[in-house]
Amino acid sequence: MNGKRVGVMAAAALFLALTLSTSFAADGKVGFINLQRLVNESKMGQAARQDIQRLRQERQDQLKTKLDELNQLRNEINEKRDSMALKERQDKIEVLQKAYKEYQRMLDDAKEDINREDKELVALILQKADGVLKEVAKSGGYTMIIKDPNVLGYLSPDVDITDAVLKALDKKK
Repeated sequence: MNGKRVGVMAAAALFLALTLSTSFAADGKVGFINLQRLVNESKMGQAARQDIQRLRQERQDQLKTKLDELNQLRNEINEKRDSMALKERQDKIEVLQKAYKEYQRMLDDAKEDINREDKELVALILQKADGVLKEVAKSGGYTMIIKDPNVLGYLSPDVDITDAVLKALDKKK
């Protein structure tokens, strides 16, 4: 219930801002950008995705190595189970359990690292895009740029300036 109120209040505030801005600047232009496209289609975003893919591959290789070790140890225990002394078998099983816990930690750490890296790279792209967005808005004579057009329900595709921001962002280093 509270979430709905906040959403309705935000939409009402945005509507009010739009109404006021158009009454103050009757000839003002409104545009919007698709943030997801900026992240996915910009050169910076594509390079970031490649970095994340490399990180993901490194982690997968490490995890595969660890999993191979686990499987080898498990197979050794299974193959030699009958010929092992009870103490030796218990020790091997304990080593296997510890190795499995370590594998699970590595898996969790890999997921966290990749998610953190992804968020950091997206934040960096959006931070750089913000400056470019302001430049494009000023040069294009826009009085308002909306980053989330879904708040309004509908905006004409004619006011989408994502391509212009992408071009400007790709020119920056």
